[in-house]
Amino acid sequence: MTKKELWVVVERDGSEIEDVSLEILGKSAVIAKSSGYNVTGIVLGTPEDGVVRDVIRYGADRVILLKHERLNQYSNDLYVKVLFDLISSELPAALLVGATYYGRDLAGRLAARLRTGLTANAINIKMDEKGLLVFGVPAYGGKIMAEIVCENARPQMSTVRPGTFSKVFDQGKKGEIVEVVPEISKVQDRVKVIDRKINKSKDLTKSEKTIVGGNGVGGDFSLVWKLAELTHSDVGVTRPLADKGIVPRELQVGTTGYSLKSKVALILGVSGSEHFTSGIRDCVTVISIDIDKESEIFNHSDYCVVGDAAEIIPAVIKKLEGKI
Repeated sequence: MTKKELWVVVERDGSEIEDVSLEILGKSAVIAKSSGYNVTGIVLGTPEDGVVRDVIRYGADRVILLKHERLNQYSNDLYVKVLFDLISSELPAALLVGATYYGRDLAGRLAARLRTGLTANAINIKMDEKGLLVFGVPAYGGKIMAEIVCENARPQMSTVRPGTFSKVFDQGKKGEIVEVVPEISKVQDRVKVIDRKINKSKDLTKSEKTIVGGNGVGGDFSLVWKLAELTHSDVGVTRPLADKGIVPRELQVGTTGYSLKSKVALILGVSGSEHFTSGIRDCVTVISIDIDKESEIFNHSDYCVVGDAAEIIPAVIKKLEGKI
């Protein structure tokens, strides 16, 4: 029989816990408080004591530390093996993972091994009256918000988009720490890591001012970069432009990218599908420019400008440079 526990796989880079893991811990703690569940953070490797303590301070009632040096860096073979063994033994009700590169890879492989369902890129999580988690995901081109429930298989699994929930820190929170030494001596990595280079892109969830460009900016995205430089803003992009390789995918905003919490977000030439607008719902002030006066993006904006962004941007740049 499954236990009333929400498990969160804690992703880290050395002594730094990924923000999305802390966000999931915070949301899980809120759900658990009103439902009688407990929150368990799963940490892999041999981290410093402060890392494990922080997992508790950010919402976990318990931490299970899968302690082994081979787990300090992500390996899909090793991670799937040790988590499969632990879940099969402990039987938690749910397992939540950040929708990062590693998290998506891990969650898909693990769900297949466990023969359970997996919701991808959830932007909302709640618990229904039956004690089942309900995961909210934009669907049908962003026109509706689908609610997904895994009624029979366990654990209920989902990846969660970064920036969706708020972190909650409690310095005085106490919790249990359980160390488990997994048996992985006979597990062979099918993928051999030759070299590891980390490209740390800008974390747009922390940006106070963000400019996001879409198809409507035209073919010259350098103007968006110039405008961002003049206004001391960070740059984001819609999925179509990321798909074309015009801007790195690491700067994508929306369901499969960042959720912004900017004080000011300037949206340029974006139509406004739910896949995108879910990424700007927590912004304080949204200013949008689009050529279509019926554009959906205007329904999610505080200030609306009807016009061609490709023509307006150069004029704004000239004004900022004092050339007009």
